[in-house]
Amino acid sequence: MRSFQLPRVISWQWLVGAVLLLAFNAISTLIRLPLGSRSRWIAYPIILGVLWFSWIVPDGDRRFDTPAAAASLDHGYGLVAWEFDNFFDKWTHRIWTALPWTPTSTADRRAHLERYVDLVGELRAARDSLSTLASNPDSSSAQLAIAQNSVDELLDERNQIRPAVEEFLEQKISETVRSEDIDLTGSWVWPPVDFRIGDPPKLLVTSPRDEILRLEDVLIEPDIAIAEMEKIEDRLSADSDTSAVVLQTGGLASYPNVIPTTHLKRLLDVGSHEWLHSYLAFYPLGQAYFGDGQMQSVNETLADIFGREVGWRVHADLTGEEFIAPVRPERARKMSETENDEPEVVPDPNEFSFNRFMAETRTHVDELLAEGSVETAETYMEERRVELVDRGYSIRKINQAYFAFHGTYAESPSSTSPIARYLWDLREQVETVGELVKLLRPIRTYEQFEELLVERGIELEGE
Repeated sequence: MRSFQLPRVISWQWLVGAVLLLAFNAISTLIRLPLGSRSRWIAYPIILGVLWFSWIVPDGDRRFDTPAAAASLDHGYGLVAWEFDNFFDKWTHRIWTALPWTPTSTADRRAHLERYVDLVGELRAARDSLSTLASNPDSSSAQLAIAQNSVDELLDERNQIRPAVEEFLEQKISETVRSEDIDLTGSWVWPPVDFRIGDPPKLLVTSPRDEILRLEDVLIEPDIAIAEMEKIEDRLSADSDTSAVVLQTGGLASYPNVIPTTHLKRLLDVGSHEWLHSYLAFYPLGQAYFGDGQMQSVNETLADIFGREVGWRVHADLTGEEFIAPVRPERARKMSETENDEPEVVPDPNEFSFNRFMAETRTHVDELLAEGSVETAETYMEERRVELVDRGYSIRKINQAYFAFHGTYAESPSSTSPIARYLWDLREQVETVGELVKLLRPIRTYEQFEELLVERGIELEGE
């Protein structure tokens, strides 16, 4: 059974942390002056502790001040605990492998990578088997225990080899980012590529019922049960008349980034995508991420384009396969657009297309909501979801919040934004995807983005 690949969500901890670290030396000097020469052993741990908590704890206590935060309080993602568990583990391993008596080599890392590639398939099969047994009332406790043990053993093996796999792939992404083919950075890649292969959190998304508008996002623990997700969604619907859905993210731009345990090509795509968010956090474009939905969409769609090209280049390098550059998706074209003056290829209306199906669904939902027919729109979305399930697409819920989330990613068929077309028009004007990033990174507002498009001779929609 196929499932729709969900995009990613960004976090700003890295930007805040970098700014705070700039103040480290100044603060430490002020503390040490009255304490004497040995005071650094007291001052440094204190300052590092304060900076660390300032870095990873979000601004303000927002755990109770919104309906979504209150509804999901018992299942919030433990970002602080995750940072402590993973940030220090990664850097401890990195220091250990740098010691002269620690045996490490490129051959060792490649061997770990090859095992990881096989392990992903084994882990997926083991989890599917456990899920099948768990849903079967005739399964015995012994069968469930054996299946769970198989999953646990594979996860333990993944955890043992992943530091070597992560460092090897981080190195390869860094090399590609500064290569002539990408040409984004010099010899020093900042921030360093750093990710953790694991289980990204889920995301609670809310929207008004009478329009498709992304209101609030709350990170949710990755292993929350479906029944608990539906309880949160139902509570928000009943208490605040809000459309809500809990979705699986494809990654998290914390630092280190959280990357799913998935096949190698997608892992490299996601790793490159999330790194670009960290990179752009030091430029106006990334800092404008939360300015409005349009700037969020520009950031995410640019990261999609960048992540695929960099990730696929690294994959080709690692596997020896020929690199085939990503092509402009159907969603990023004008309806009447043709290539090389050839007749436009019209899809067979009798052949099912997921992208066309979702685009038609979104368009009709917008029409119904504009008429004020909220209940009719919700009934229609459920009917369309059931049809997709019958065709093998395992989508648990389609509602206003679902479309609000996917609408952020302009290449998605659930989006009505022209941003994907604009960015692909720009991509085709430059030599490398790194040049595209450099062109866009000074942009602070959507108005500046449109001004750049006009300067580049790109036709704006509606003009």
